[in-house]
Amino acid sequence: MIDALVHTKRLAAIGVEAAAAEAAGHGAVWVSETGNDPFLHSYAAADATSTAEIGTAIAVAFARSPMTVAQTAWQLADVSGGRFRLGLGSQVKAHIERRFSMPWGRPVGQMRDFLDALSAIWESWRSGQRLHHEGPYYRHTLMAPFWVPEAHDHPIPVWLAGVGPAMLALAGERCDGVLLHPFATRAYDETVVLPALQKGLAASGRTLDDFGVSRPVFMVMGDTEAELAERRRDACRQIAFYASTRAYQPVLDAIGYGALQPELADLAARGQWDAMADLVDGEVLDHFAVVGRPEDMPDRARRHLAPFVTRTASYFGWPVADPERLGEIVGRFRR
Repeated sequence: MIDALVHTKRLAAIGVEAAAAEAAGHGAVWVSETGNDPFLHSYAAADATSTAEIGTAIAVAFARSPMTVAQTAWQLADVSGGRFRLGLGSQVKAHIERRFSMPWGRPVGQMRDFLDALSAIWESWRSGQRLHHEGPYYRHTLMAPFWVPEAHDHPIPVWLAGVGPAMLALAGERCDGVLLHPFATRAYDETVVLPALQKGLAASGRTLDDFGVSRPVFMVMGDTEAELAERRRDACRQIAFYASTRAYQPVLDAIGYGALQPELADLAARGQWDAMADLVDGEVLDHFAVVGRPEDMPDRARRHLAPFVTRTASYFGWPVADPERLGEIVGRFRR
């Protein structure tokens, strides 16, 4: 399945982009949380479409209360006619504590408690039973009928973002799908991601056949050498930014480039962004990106991705203005 990632921060632009993505044949429209509210963007995308799935990729869980997320997701599932997918991620300690001013615990344990709280809230609304969740991080024990939202029968699939084995295993155990980071390689997916997911799935009595796996790809596209050179440079900058984050060190370790992380982190601390991109060109880029004309992407993405991946998307979108041309390319992904 080929999906669309929408990164724009302008709420007024989301509907147009979502409608265009649906018209081109994308199976889902995923909105990010990058200087915007992903739930408002999800509503705008749902309002502008009729068949595509709509999801958050991701909404930062620990920046919010399980109750507020449960309420918003419930309403988005209703207004979209069951097309909404709640994609959650933990973010990292510095952002939770210093950007959102929220408490940071042990991320996997905190996320498990967050998911348990969501389930308890939704079950209370569906069944009318007393709400009672008391976990290590979240406590929800009050729900008068006045505060219960309008009933509906739409499911609310939960997709969890994960990079490390423990979070990946939690996704396999507790969620409907996993949102893999675009900063990943096939080597990491096969040696780290797959065993972790299988461990979690086994704990819940499921297999990969019962589960969705989404991994966007850095698709570097152009019709001319000049376009490709410019977009390769953009990809190198983005990959260098991710690689400078200590949490992603194991991804570099899996391809033998672990020593690159502290070097990039030092350059990032000094704001030397162009110098960071210089370290990512060539073989490193080839591990993380596919390069070519837009028409090359279906075949090259298939070879790039591990076979257990069920959904992908172009991280940078599509540099294709012709709707007919884009529809043909997206159709080749579906076929």
